[in-house]
Parts: sequence; structure tokens; C-alpha cells
Amino acid sequence: MTDTDAELTEIGSLLAPAYRVLGQLYLEPPEERTVTAIQQWCELFADESLPPELEEAAETVSTAETDPDHLRSVFTRLLQGVSYGESTPPPYESMYVDEMLNGPSTTEVEAFYFEMGVDLAVEDELIDHAGYELSFLAELCERGARDAQLGFIRTHIGAWLPEFHEAALDEEPPAFYRGVFTLTESLLELHAETLEESNE
Repeated sequence: MTDTDAELTEIGSLLAPAYRVLGQLYLEPPEERTVTAIQQWCELFADESLPPELEEAAETVSTAETDPDHLRSVFTRLLQGVSYGESTPPPYESMYVDEMLNGPSTTEVEAFYFEMGVDLAVEDELIDHAGYELSFLAELCERGARDAQLGFIRTHIGAWLPEFHEAALDEEPPAFYRGVFTLTESLLELHAETLEESNE
């Protein structure tokens, strides 16, 4: 194994748990265990040299107020889109790519999962929800499937999620969710750039 291979393996092992917890935070109302898990992950890198946006996001998540009742209400408003036409459309790839639920992009995501032999435990959501896409990316990291990681970021999760974040941030969410959205986007971009550099 080359030094580059070892570095990419280490990066994948660090990112997998973050993607898993972030996926839960997009899918489910925040619970103490998931909030604590992502804050602890961020604190691991407090003294590391990180890109400024990622460093700021990690600090925001680590230090944000996390009143459970308030975060649950924000989750309902931002991530479930309870007021059609008024709330931010929920984070399904098809909503942002096809402007409809369960559109062609949903089929493409399902095909990507199938091609990689990943069977996600999907409950009461479409498979192109950001939470499931992040969980899938965690699985790819654990497998060391680097080409698939890069392909999935550039053609799926990383291509549409920033649009959701932009709309959600316009609603001025509390610091914890601002940090989560920026952290997710920054990790995806750093991850993809690192993989692309390794291919040069």
C-alpha cells in the first residue's frame, strides 16, 4: 500500500462515522446521542489544520446551543418541509434535480446503490433523501470504494445538497443546524477534492 493509499484509507475511516451521524441528523429529529456524537467528532479535529470553512463549521457544531425541543421544531420545519410552498422543500435529490418527488434522479440513485450492492434500511422515506445518501457514502468509505465515493459526490449528493442548504440557511436556522449544513457541505467538497488530487 502506497502512502497515498494509506492516507485515503485513513480519511475514509474518519469520514464514515461523520457521514453516518450527519445522515441521521438529516433523517430524524435530533436526539442527545446523535448531537453528542457529531459534537465529539468535531472536537477531535479542534487542533488540526483544516480549511477555514470546515474549521468554522466544526467549531459552530461543537459550541452551539442544543435545546432538544427547539431543535426538534427546527427539524420539522427545515427537514420535513411541513408547509408546502412556505417551508424549504425537504432534502430529496429529486426535489432539487427534477423539481418533483420520486423523479428520474431517484431511479438513478437506486441504481447506484444496487450497483454497489448496498441495501439500506429505508423506512418511510424515499431513497434519495440526503440522510440515506450520506449513509450510503459512509458505506462506500468503509469499503474503500474510492471511485464510487467520488462519483457519488460529484453526480449526486454533492451536486444538489448545496441548493438545499442555501434555501435552508435563508430561513436563519439556529447555530447547530447552520453548523451541520456547512460541515456536511465542506466535508463533501474536501473529500471529493482529496480523491481528485489522488487521481492526478
